[in-house]
Amino acid sequence: MNKKNLSNQNTEVYKNYLRVLPFFKELVFDSSNSISNYWSEEINGFEYIFEASPSIINNLRHHCHHITGELPYEYRDHHNYNAPKFKSKLELLNTLLEEDILVPEPNILGGFGHNINGKLINKDTLKYHESLIALKKYGLLNEINEISNPVICEIGAGWGGFTHCLTESINNSKFVIVDLAETLIFSYLYLSELYPNKEVKLFNYEASSLNECDFLLMPSSKFIDFEGEIDLTVNLCSFQEMTSPQVEEYIKKVSNQKSKFIYSLNRDLNKNNADLKRSVSQIISDHYEINFIKLLNITYTDINPLNNNMSLRKMIKSNLRKILNKSSENINFSYQHIIGKIK
Repeated sequence: MNKKNLSNQNTEVYKNYLRVLPFFKELVFDSSNSISNYWSEEINGFEYIFEASPSIINNLRHHCHHITGELPYEYRDHHNYNAPKFKSKLELLNTLLEEDILVPEPNILGGFGHNINGKLINKDTLKYHESLIALKKYGLLNEINEISNPVICEIGAGWGGFTHCLTESINNSKFVIVDLAETLIFSYLYLSELYPNKEVKLFNYEASSLNECDFLLMPSSKFIDFEGEIDLTVNLCSFQEMTSPQVEEYIKKVSNQKSKFIYSLNRDLNKNNADLKRSVSQIISDHYEINFIKLLNITYTDINPLNNNMSLRKMIKSNLRKILNKSSENINFSYQHIIGKIK
């Protein structure tokens, strides 16, 4: 969409927005919703989404920084000097697999990124790519692809970026997307625009089960009502922003729904979230046998691949921290890839 028609009120995404807006407003004011103090403060920053102009909705991707922190400003032409770092980080990730499974940023609703070999690449792209690599290396992508019409549950899908990556990587998949009502509207609009031939439905308002759609979006307060088996549950960077009881309820729920596997990219504990008392890995291990997948020496937030070559001093310090962490219930403030198999 070019700059001239961003204010167009007749786009499909804006008409879709106006249609579902009353549903989401009702959900936001539902007293049964429960959120952590962390997200209660974050939500205040993007309440404008519920009274948005066509230019905001038609350029929705530019407003997703409230969810993942990525701003389009960082990818404008005058920041092209950073593109080589992104290219090098992508090349580093690609050394981990023999095949290319990259799903680039789509060029819709203001999609942005550095143009690398004709593909839009940003930090979100690299994060999702790294997560796909973790699933692929563990053999999980292949295993899920052998299932006919696999059901994926994504908790905290944000704007729908990783949902898109999984849709492109897993054949004939269906999704249950669970999120706060305030952020659910982002993935609803994004996925509806991205997949016009698929059915995106809001639970209780447009559909009562996954049998009626391809993407069933559920506010977190209603997830208790979901019925049906799950093949894979995924969570990227939002368990760490919840309270311990909330994470525990999610893990218990998906295990009750017989989710065979769970994948998590989170910090064990979050220094910015005092409501998370137990580590994410401990909570997952209540119901799952967990494996830590080691890919790089740097996290997805570090774009400089040179930092992946840890010096001997850094490696010794890192190992010392791990030893000390064992005496403090394996506390880990770094991002880690965890794959759990139901017990």
